[in-house]
Order: sequence, then structure tokens, then C-alpha cells
Amino acid sequence: MTVQKFAAVTTADLPSLDLPGIDALMKDFATQGSSGAPITFGMFRMSSGEPLAYDYEFDEYKLVLEGEIDVKDESGTTTTFTAGDVIQFAKGDKVVFSSASSGLAFYVAQR
Repeated sequence: MTVQKFAAVTTADLPSLDLPGIDALMKDFATQGSSGAPITFGMFRMSSGEPLAYDYEFDEYKLVLEGEIDVKDESGTTTTFTAGDVIQFAKGDKVVFSSASSGLAFYVAQR
């Protein structure tokens, strides 16, 4: 196994998800592991504007690094996550992301 450095990921340019009216950016930086259980990490930014509905087809954790990200679950409950909070998503979860301002999160997913 080798050690690999991914420099300055928190300040990297993230590509838009290209969804009309939704200001969300995301980039997978690397995927490693067996074909049966690969693990991926990347960065996600959500800014104010239209919300982003997302259906999880995999398990994921997001660590909010700056700002705030709101997540509405299937029951209609909205939780605000701020810097230092970790969000856990399970395969099958259906959520809606939004932000009153902007939030940046690091994610690790098994997909």
C-alpha cells in the first residue's frame, strides 16, 4: 500500500451538478477498494437557491467543514448541520439538500 496525498481539496474547484436552478457542486477525488466494496471520497458544496433532491443508492457520511447544510428527510423533518457535524446516510434514504447561505462537506461513500 502506498500513501497518496490529495492537496488542497477544501479549496479545489468543484464542478457544478448542472441541474437547473440548483447551486450544488461535487467532485469525487478518488475511489479505492475491491469491486465488491469500493470506497470513494470527495467534496460537496450546497449554496442558497433551489433545493437538491437526492436518492441514496449507497451508504455515505458527510462531514460539514464550513457553513451550513440543511437536510430534509422523508418524514419532512429538516435538520441543519454546521461545521463539525457529521451526517450519516443509508442506502435507500431519500433526502433534500438546501442551504440558507452555503456549506462545504467532505464525504466518504461506499459505492
